[in-house]
Order: sequence, then C-alpha cells, then structure tokens
Amino acid sequence: MPNTSNLLESMIWTPDNVRCIVLDAAGRILGQPHAGLPTNVSPALNLYHDLGLNSLQRMELAALINEFFGIFQTSAANYLLAQTGLDHWVECILRARAENDNALTFRTSGTGGQAKAITHTMASLLAEGRFLGRLLGPPGPVISMVPTHHIYGFLYTIVLPALWQQPLQLLADTTRSTLPANALLIGTPFTWEYLSQSLPPGERLPIRGVSSTAPMPPALFIHLLNRGLPLTEIYGSSETGGLAYRHHSDHDFTLFPYWQLQPGQSPGEPPTVSHTNTGQTYAIPDRIEHRLNGTIRVLGRFDEAVQIAGVNVYPAHVRAVIESCPLVAEADVYAKADAGVVQLYGAVRLRTHNEANRAACLRWFGERLSAPEFPKHLYLY
Repeated sequence: MPNTSNLLESMIWTPDNVRCIVLDAAGRILGQPHAGLPTNVSPALNLYHDLGLNSLQRMELAALINEFFGIFQTSAANYLLAQTGLDHWVECILRARAENDNALTFRTSGTGGQAKAITHTMASLLAEGRFLGRLLGPPGPVISMVPTHHIYGFLYTIVLPALWQQPLQLLADTTRSTLPANALLIGTPFTWEYLSQSLPPGERLPIRGVSSTAPMPPALFIHLLNRGLPLTEIYGSSETGGLAYRHHSDHDFTLFPYWQLQPGQSPGEPPTVSHTNTGQTYAIPDRIEHRLNGTIRVLGRFDEAVQIAGVNVYPAHVRAVIESCPLVAEADVYAKADAGVVQLYGAVRLRTHNEANRAACLRWFGERLSAPEFPKHLYLY
C-alpha cells in the first residue's frame, strides 16, 4: 500500500506551487503581490530583469527561501544565488525537498515586535490539512487572496488543494462571471472587506469562504453571510497553526479536536494549549475565556498588539518611531475599533508647525513605517 503522506507531499511540491511560494516571498520584499498565477508565469522569468530585485533584495529573498525550505541542510548544488532565473530557484528547491522534506519554517507576522522563525514538521502540517479537509469538505477550485509563504496561506492554498486534488486560482485571475460555484475563497478580514466593497449591492455569491490572521469584524461577517456566503473563521497563530473555528460572529470558537486549553495560573499569565498527539505545549498571546460547553471566547491580546490587514502592529512602537523624528515634539498613537475594524489614530505635535514641516514629517514617517503601521487617522498640529 502506498504511503499516503508521501503521495500527498509529491502533489504539494510541484513546480507551480514552488513558483508561487517564491513569487509571494518576492512580493513581500518588493511590497507588492506577484502579478499572475504560477501556471501563467514563465519558468524563464528572471528575478532581476523581470521582477526588478536588486542584489540586496535577492540576498534577502534567498535567505527567506533558504530558511523556509531548510535548503542549507541539503546539497551545496542547491545554492540559489548562483543564478537569477526563477527556473533555477525552483529546481534547487525541488531537489532540496527530495533530499529533506521533514519541516518548513515560517515567520511570524508583525511590526515593532521581534519576528520569530517557527518550524513545523511536515507531518504536523499534513495532519492539520487532513482535519481541515474534513471540516471544510471538498469544494470546487480553491481561490486565494493570501500569500503562500505564510502558514495560513500554505495550509489553505497549497496543502488543501493537493489533498482535494483541486486547482488553485488567484482572485486577480477570476471575474464574477467566471467564479466557479462551490469554490472556496481563502482570505483575511482585509481582503474580505475589499471583496465586499467591490461587489454590486445585493449580489449574492455562490461560494464558501475562510478567514484568518486577524479578528473578523462582526458587521463584515454578518454582511457576507447575508450575501449568501457561508464563512468559516479560523483562530490560530504562526506558532500553533489553527486552534479553533466558528461559522458566525455571534458564536464562540470550537477548538480543533487535538488541542486542549489550560488557563493561566494567574490573571496576568497567558493560557496554554497542548497538542494531544504530540504533547507539545504553547503559550497563547491572547486572553481566552473558556466556556462551559468547551468552546472559547477570544478577548484580546496580552502584548497590546493590534492586528491591521493581518499584521501585528504595536502602537507603542509606532509612537516611538514617530517621536524619533527631529521635527516632532511629542506624539500619541492608539488603536480604536470602528464597527469591529481596528484602525490606528495618531496626534503629532510638531516643534514648529508649518506646511513644509508637515510635508517633511509625512515623508519621514512613510519611509520608516510600513503600510499597516501608518496611522489611518493622523493629526499633525
């Protein structure tokens, strides 16, 4: 009898999937998503001439890909920087996975906090994929609005399509008229808001959806349900993968069956979860209320981070960056939820308030703050 894990992994590590991961990682470095489906990208694409990655950016990308795939633990023939062609990178990665396919390393999302490298075994990733396959049921095509090099994107847009033997599409390559019935759309609250605003009023969607990486605003959740779109919200982290799910914003989260929650020993101590199959235990960064029926309610983070566009943002760090500008006397930065959507607000007092200093400060902030960090509501006086 064939080894089902080996068979699934062979369907995961296809040239198209590897191209997608490399291009998404490059998009992170360039600050923009890649432009087309992996099947529509020429293997002859050049990371320098076609994507515009300079030498430092190529080294950054190579470091990210080396870490993700564990390439340095394999043959020296898999040296990415020997060439700038995408086909060379894909060949190196496929050889590396053939030599060692034990684990992948993901990066936590966040700005201002210390991003961490989190390694997951392929066995644990495939086990989660199988549970998700049962939870979500086989759909039509999987349509992605998320990058594949994050754990959420990898599980839902690489593992699940391989498990279901369904094609992966990008939303950018799909029109409303060609949207397949019963497709499963993978997004974040940020991308779901984009999709919701893009559709004509009252139009219903014949698809299903999944959302994760940040809390789903209740009004948006209900709006999508009212548009005929069954939605599953996943609660989890880069460290743990998925932990729990719910199908309505009014519901509590149901833990995945292999997780057990232990509350903190004191009010200020984070709770922990234990994986019943592996025995591994993880601290959870959020305040959790354990309900009598075994479900959980997520109350907020311990570390004061807020999630904007799926990224952990630390208002204290943003304030420190703004106050380090020589033109700034003091600043106040805080997060506020409007209809369940968290946004950053900032009030900045300049040492000398005039139009030239305002413009100079805005340029200075823009060079040092990422898009999620830049306060959407910024008052300079």
